[in-house]
Amino acid sequence: MIRQLAWNGALAAAVLLIVSLATSAPPTRPLQRFWTRHGSTIRWYVRSAPATFVYLGVLGITTWTLLGMPTELREAFIAAQSTNLRHLTENPVRVLVRSAFFVTRGELLAWIALFAMLLAPAERWLGSARTIAVFVTGHVLATGLAALDVWVHVTWLHAPASLWNVEDTGASYGFMALAALLVHRLRGWSRVLLGATLAAVVVYGAIEGTGFTARGHAAAVLVGLALFPITRTPGVRERVRGGRSILDLWRPSRADGPPAPLAADALAPA
Repeated sequence: MIRQLAWNGALAAAVLLIVSLATSAPPTRPLQRFWTRHGSTIRWYVRSAPATFVYLGVLGITTWTLLGMPTELREAFIAAQSTNLRHLTENPVRVLVRSAFFVTRGELLAWIALFAMLLAPAERWLGSARTIAVFVTGHVLATGLAALDVWVHVTWLHAPASLWNVEDTGASYGFMALAALLVHRLRGWSRVLLGATLAAVVVYGAIEGTGFTARGHAAAVLVGLALFPITRTPGVRERVRGGRSILDLWRPSRADGPPAPLAADALAPA
């Protein structure tokens, strides 16, 4: 009850903020000045990665819907979308699709930050179609490998049979695959830091006892690294020349593609 009241309060505050901005009320004038100064950059950033931000919008809607459900109904609904062994053997396509669109409120806040920082630059580099393909490939293969790991543990290593019905939903496997592929795009310290983080994910997942989700994350990283040939295709390979660090990918630059051709009058002799 308290959680729902807090969420409704946040919604009411957001509505008041929008109304205040629209009417140029004094309390929001600093925000208006900020938008005047940086709004074009923010709009460019969102437009440059449509698949990333549409996906975040869908996650926001589904999360909001889940928060409005009674606790028991919400838990039952999430369990029904889980890619556990029982569901994967009964209706794999349904749960593979649905499981990628449900996260918790805390996870949503994390994904908004991580998708904006890493997946949006990856989409500008790869293009929307390739980005979706890598995300889906990572999600499906890592889910399958995580389920296989559970099956091995239940069948051969005497793990509890309850693992057949564990909950496993979210965007993490597809995200890990794209983050791993982004290593091929970065240079310098950005590549070292991202590579070290992903290596830690793989090592942690390889440790017995960390759980099937950790091994699924490790598998997703390996899937993303294995998709390296995608980065050698025309239209993607050329973009590596512009921008070396993650900071370069957060602002308009040559990192977003080949330089635009000069206008005809610019080519005319002075």
